[in-house]
Amino acid sequence: MDSLSEQIYNESDFFYKWAYDPTVASMLTMIDAIHNYSKEYNLSNQLFGILKVNAPITFQFIDLDSFQLEDTLYIKMNARGKPLTQFENFKARFQQYLEGVDMVDGKEILFKIDTVWSDFFWKHQKKNYDESFLQFFYALLYNQLARHPQNRNDLFAAINGGEVIRFDDLTMLSIENEQWVKDIEVTLDILSEQKLDNQQSVINIKRVINEAMTHGINYEDRVQLYGIVAYVRHFNDDFAVFSRWMRFVRNVIVNTIYNRVEDYMQSIQAIDRLVTHAENLNEYLADPNVKLSGFFGSQLSQEKLKANLFLGDEAWENHIHIAEDYRYFEGEIGFLLTFIDADSYKEWTEGEHKQKQSSFTSYYEKAIEIFGETKLNVSNNLLSRALLTTGDYLIKTGQNYSFLIEGFDRDISWKRYLRHDHVRYLKQLLDKVTPDTVEKGLQQIIDESKVTDWRKYFIKYPLILAKKCGNKRLIRFHDENNILLLDTTMTSGYCQEYYSYAIYAALQQKGITCTYRESVGAYNEKYVELDQGGYTLDFDDEKFIVYDANENIIDKIEDFNEALDKMCELAGIDVK
Repeated sequence: MDSLSEQIYNESDFFYKWAYDPTVASMLTMIDAIHNYSKEYNLSNQLFGILKVNAPITFQFIDLDSFQLEDTLYIKMNARGKPLTQFENFKARFQQYLEGVDMVDGKEILFKIDTVWSDFFWKHQKKNYDESFLQFFYALLYNQLARHPQNRNDLFAAINGGEVIRFDDLTMLSIENEQWVKDIEVTLDILSEQKLDNQQSVINIKRVINEAMTHGINYEDRVQLYGIVAYVRHFNDDFAVFSRWMRFVRNVIVNTIYNRVEDYMQSIQAIDRLVTHAENLNEYLADPNVKLSGFFGSQLSQEKLKANLFLGDEAWENHIHIAEDYRYFEGEIGFLLTFIDADSYKEWTEGEHKQKQSSFTSYYEKAIEIFGETKLNVSNNLLSRALLTTGDYLIKTGQNYSFLIEGFDRDISWKRYLRHDHVRYLKQLLDKVTPDTVEKGLQQIIDESKVTDWRKYFIKYPLILAKKCGNKRLIRFHDENNILLLDTTMTSGYCQEYYSYAIYAALQQKGITCTYRESVGAYNEKYVELDQGGYTLDFDDEKFIVYDANENIIDKIEDFNEALDKMCELAGIDVK
């Protein structure tokens, strides 16, 4: 049979966190000791009745709240002999604040803090549940403050400067006292009752909730959290349109860049406007008179287009949702819609909708053979060279141009490329391959390239992009005859002249031993040197200039192939 303390522990009214309270643990230990001691005696079954009738032991209850005492007394009364914790101070201040808030049951809220809500946080963060409760509370509070533009400076100081906004400060800030407390109450009620656990959502709600319990929650997660809070404020536990709402929220949030507190606040305020239309979201978004703001404009336009497609043919939902949920895209599928000319949807017949859906899925299936869930499925080098056969797809960044990199860099990643105008070159590429032979198809496109301009040698010689252009894959392009391969973002670092390096790459491909002499700065000498004979070649003023070992000019050549043949001859290789 379980001990008396174990029976108490297993009662539904006993909250798990209490077992970690030293005072409660001591009481349970003493109860077990008394119980074991009393078993040795033949005590009356009416023992409890004796305690009530004769009352040999009595207690007097004093309502300390009525005394308006300072914290020092409570510290002395604290059996641990320690100052009140931050969480205990928070509860005391919150209690005082609630006393001045109408339309809110302060006692009920404080009871929940000590019981069901704390139990929820204990299950998630057993060691630091009180700290996680505090962080989550402030995440909710700061989102409430973000609803009002005039709170900008205080929010910036709190989120970026670590200055905690206290309850006393709220009287000087713009906030609806009853509303924000009710928001927190209904949110914590929904969470503690686990009503969100089984709701379909493309957002990982558990991850967002856990992030909100930490110091490190970012703007994106703050806005996602508010998307949940705003919904339960309006609909409580009616989740009929929750899935559609959270899909929209995911799409617009993860594709918006949050650099400033203003960006975050504008998204919070936009959610306030949008959530009121959650029940008829497609109709609202499709309305041409509705002007959306608060998130990345291109993504909002994309969501309006999707809504129109959904209303035009409900079969679009399945096609689009599959593409949206692909991890690499995360709602950003505008390039696929562009590829099928989705803006012309008004002109489509029912049959054309079906044809466009088939085309959309075909592009999607080809695209995911190139773009893996977290990184490319093909090599950077292969994709870049194949794309160059269709056009100059590079993205400008500052004074440089990038061949694009893996990952999710804001400016020069392949992810960024999917929303750039140059993505049209990707369509041309996808039109030439099939999903099951993408890699082979890309190589074939490279092998059959007819490009004759500056792109030619990047395409022909994989060594150039494999070994040069640095981590960011950058070039400095002044004109077609003045191109530098950059190791860093500046020409003041090491760099190589493109055409002479292309000769080096061609010689390497032929097995001829040579060295490329790079230099710091744009105007210092950069040349290829044959290991045999010491002959060198550089490119200047649209000509290849060949020198002997004594730096005497022995030839000036305009044509690339002729210059390559000349270096092969000097290396002792018969080119005929």
